[in-house]
Amino acid sequence: MLFCVLFSYFLLKNIWFSSAGIGLLIILQVYLLVRYVNNTNYSLVKFLEALKNEDYSVYFSPSKKGDSFVKVYDDFNLIIKKFKSNKIEKEAQYKYFKYILEHVNLGIISIRKEDLLNDHSDKEILFLNKAASDILQQPQHKYWHRLASHAPWFVREIKKIAAGGKVLVDYGDETERKQISIEVIEIQLLNIPYLIITFQDIRSEIEQKEIEAWHNVIRILAHEMLNSFTPVSSLASTIKSITENDKGELLKKDQLDSEDIQDINLAASTIKKRSDGLLVFVKDYRTISNVPIPDLADIKVKQFLSDISILMSSATDTAGVELIISPVPSNATIKADSKLIEQVLINLINNSIHALQGRKDPVIKMSCVVDSDKTIILVSDNGKGIEEKIMNQIFIPFYTTKTTGSGIGLSLSKNILKKHGGNLLVNSEVGRQTTFSLVFKN
Repeated sequence: MLFCVLFSYFLLKNIWFSSAGIGLLIILQVYLLVRYVNNTNYSLVKFLEALKNEDYSVYFSPSKKGDSFVKVYDDFNLIIKKFKSNKIEKEAQYKYFKYILEHVNLGIISIRKEDLLNDHSDKEILFLNKAASDILQQPQHKYWHRLASHAPWFVREIKKIAAGGKVLVDYGDETERKQISIEVIEIQLLNIPYLIITFQDIRSEIEQKEIEAWHNVIRILAHEMLNSFTPVSSLASTIKSITENDKGELLKKDQLDSEDIQDINLAASTIKKRSDGLLVFVKDYRTISNVPIPDLADIKVKQFLSDISILMSSATDTAGVELIISPVPSNATIKADSKLIEQVLINLINNSIHALQGRKDPVIKMSCVVDSDKTIILVSDNGKGIEEKIMNQIFIPFYTTKTTGSGIGLSLSKNILKKHGGNLLVNSEVGRQTTFSLVFKN
């Protein structure tokens, strides 16, 4: 622009404002203006192209264009730098979440919903992790139609719940069976429906839990039986030694004195006592494994808890324990077998009475919570609590911390709640409180 001004001054001075000089000056000014605008447009187009193509290597050098471009070019460079930084951050987040999803023990597949409904779709699968390939015993297919052709049963099940939902599927051959839990969630992104399909093989986990449960039961059964058989075996040896001579020959009755007879009688009585104990033990085991089918009926929780309180008042009064009922919602109703649930509550209250021995101001509280999908009856006490290390063992048959307990109460109670389609849960703080929750589905 400085050149333009000087040149114009030169023309004005030497051409004396001739029409030709003025025309030349106008042409020169227009040329320089067009050139300036073109340069500006070129820089703007270059900047926009860089953003459109995500080419963040572009750099605008302010020194080459003069002072008028310095601020503009500095802003261009700053914007490109921020876009580059945001892209790097987004890519890092994407890789981080992808790494997590790749390493979870849960099959995850994401596709467009239209691809599921089109059997010949050649669109790529948006996401398929390693766990999905392992569970389906398929390679990590890039295209949906290839996965659909190799695992048609899987696609059929997904189509049944394409709008969202869960399904449990058994599949496999005579050498290996799997039980797959499948869940489909539909989401909308930019008005395009996508499906997120998650699934896992729960049979192996169930089998592992069953094995662990059997190991615990067998361990406790062996412990109880050894406790009975060891003294029985010892007493049998005692009787044998009393009734035989040194050569192992059976003694005649006149060779036994009164003390020997008393010892034999005592041993036989003890053996009978232990045998009776084993019979009770076996009866308890049969009780756990043969819970009757609940005779379901509508039960008003408020009246039901009041009846339980009256029933247990003698036991709590004798133990010096206060049994209270918190206000119960008027609409609290459960569908259950009153006799079986009464048995559960009696067992829980008796356990609380035992846990409250030696406690100051012992209190047992029964309450009820009503949610949209479940009703919960709670039995709480301010006793000694349950240690975390035994929290997962208290529902195992024959496990007990009492010196006189059989160890079937909580196991039987949980089994009864399971028969009702609910659950028995426990929460405890050592030294403060324990709460058992009887969960009933509405």
